Amino acid sequence: MDWVINNVEIFIFGLVFFLFFCAVGYAIYQAKKRHDALAAMAPRMGFDFKPRDDSFRDSHSHLKMFSRGHSHRMTNVMEGVRDGIKVLLADYHYTTGSGKNSSSHDQTICIITDPDFKLPNFYLRREFSFLDYLGKLFGGQDINFKEDEKFSAAFVLQGTVEAETRSFFNSEVRNEFVKFAGQNIQVEGQDDSLIVHQSLTLEPEKWLALLKDAFAIYRALKNREGGLLD
Repeated sequence: MDWVINNVEIFIFGLVFFLFFCAVGYAIYQAKKRHDALAAMAPRMGFDFKPRDDSFRDSHSHLKMFSRGHSHRMTNVMEGVRDGIKVLLADYHYTTGSGKNSSSHDQTICIITDPDFKLPNFYLRREFSFLDYLGKLFGGQDINFKEDEKFSAAFVLQGTVEAETRSFFNSEVRNEFVKFAGQNIQVEGQDDSLIVHQSLTLEPEKWLALLKDAFAIYRALKNREGGLLD
């Protein structure tokens, strides 16, 4: 009986080790496949490609995205100029917490940098009715517009200086954002930088769509009449 028990234990240990080895091997294979696909896409999109480059995060540490957590990494980096404006697309990774309580966060991001931008410090994302209702009860910020219930119901809008953010989001800007209602889009702006993502890692074939969405938002802000843009 002891012989049977020992052999079962050895079998289980071997099976667990084999499955772990397969999982690690599959993850490495998928990462390489993703890297190769994006490296091939970059020149077709007119961008340079780097397997990893964390320097851009350091130069944009003022953005909320890059102040979260620790162990930040930026991989599969595409960087170049589109319509005369500096653009970066990348997979961004960071960790919150530590030990058993740590969580990994991964998302594909698009950053547009325009020296002519003078954006207020704002953050916008899709609104989740019940959760955000609870958040408001505990003091969570959400800038709403009585004259624009459609926009207010679709998004949570936050700003370091509420009056400045409210003034900046005039009817024309809000109308452009309403086109993204129901989508899991997140947008942050400050000074000369605009960052757009969906809080998830996108397949390579969806990177161009993210770039198009980011430029649609960029143009809406750039063409804003009156406010804080030159």
